[in-house]
Amino acid sequence: MNKYLSIIFFVFLSVIFISIQTTLLSSRNLGYFSPDLNLILIVFLAIFSEIRGGFFLALGNGYMMDVLSGNLPGTFMISRLSAYLLVRSGSNHVYLRKALVQGLVIFFATIFTWIFILAIITIKKDNSFDITAKSILIQGIVNALVGIPIFWMIHKVNARFQK
Repeated sequence: MNKYLSIIFFVFLSVIFISIQTTLLSSRNLGYFSPDLNLILIVFLAIFSEIRGGFFLALGNGYMMDVLSGNLPGTFMISRLSAYLLVRSGSNHVYLRKALVQGLVIFFATIFTWIFILAIITIKKDNSFDITAKSILIQGIVNALVGIPIFWMIHKVNARFQK
């Protein structure tokens, strides 16, 4: 029963985070300083989640981001899924319980996803994006600083479902 509550919690949290990210905290409102709540949640799932649906949650989150952001179809879905798989496979080899290490993982996952998105944009020859190295680094720093407290809050709420 507890694992089903965790799945429902993460699906609900995904919808809330994506809704907030695409409306209130969008890059149109905050520019480079908008946190990527969706990516932070996907990294959390890759590190901490013991549920088997983490892969499908990452896939669904990427799909919802594609639909709600209006960008190239499949861009976020592929980049978020690959970030999930990269962090998930690496989380077995590195101790990721320290806040500093978690922040670094979020930072590097952000850089990885934006380089991945930039590669997709280059292949599709879509010039409507304004992505620079400076904006990617700022996004990584913002995600790391915002992600650590979000990790703590999600971990506390999810621990209640495990009891």
